[in-house]
Order: sequence, then structure tokens, then C-alpha cells
Amino acid sequence: MAAGDYERRQLVEWLRAEMARATAGRSYRIALDQLDGESLRELQRLLRDLESERQSAVRDARLYPWRR
Repeated sequence: MAAGDYERRQLVEWLRAEMARATAGRSYRIALDQLDGESLRELQRLLRDLESERQSAVRDARLYPWRR
């Protein structure tokens, strides 16, 4: 197995796990294996950005509950 294939498989598995965690275990039939490496990395970046935004919103809601 080539190093690129291993990295790609690891990225696909990370994305599947992150999507399951973010959606409380719901599964989506997205053909991640069909996406190219750049698209997979962009999807990874999107999920990380969304998690960061969620954490920021939770932190702000705790610090400033009157701003809802």
C-alpha cells in the first residue's frame, strides 16, 4: 500500500468519525472515497471550522447570557 493511499484512508476514516460525532451518531451516505485528496482536506477544514464556531458560540453564551 502506498503512503498516499494510507493517508487518504486515514483521512476518510477521520471524516466519517467526526461526522458521526458531530451528528450524534447519524450516518450519511456520502461517498467520501470518491472525493479527491484536496476535497477531503477541504471537508476536514470545514468540519474543524464548524466545531470551532460551535465552541465559540457556547463560550459566548456562557459568558454573556443576556446577549441571546
